[in-house]
Amino acid sequence: MTEQEELKQIFNELKSEHNIEEMATFSELDISDKLKINDMMIVKYKELYFNELNNYEILERKMEALKGKRFKYYKFDDEHEWQKKEIEEYCLPSDERIITMKKIMSKQKVRVRFFEMCWKALDKMGWSMKTFSDREMRGL
Repeated sequence: MTEQEELKQIFNELKSEHNIEEMATFSELDISDKLKINDMMIVKYKELYFNELNNYEILERKMEALKGKRFKYYKFDDEHEWQKKEIEEYCLPSDERIITMKKIMSKQKVRVRFFEMCWKALDKMGWSMKTFSDREMRGL
């Protein structure tokens, strides 16, 4: 499976677990029920977003530490005498540990973006329901 396919699979799993398409739509028949739970759902998905974002930021810090360790290895412990530019442009991008960490970060970024999308969709739906309700009350 390619990396792109893995990322799509993660997204699809999240999508099936959190049926956001159903949650972020409403009709005349279910608007009152959706209005009652919308604020709670926004809070829930905003919290999920910030938790996943925090996890991503932890991975970023780990990546920076890993890059530092690998730079130090190439600069002082490798048989070849690398220049700073060579390490940054050739060694680090092709280092297996860094490549692995980038893949992990890509997967986490999918989670961050998914929950951000959910939170924003629910927030937008809240405004749409309010507008719809206001029009209904005025008889428009």
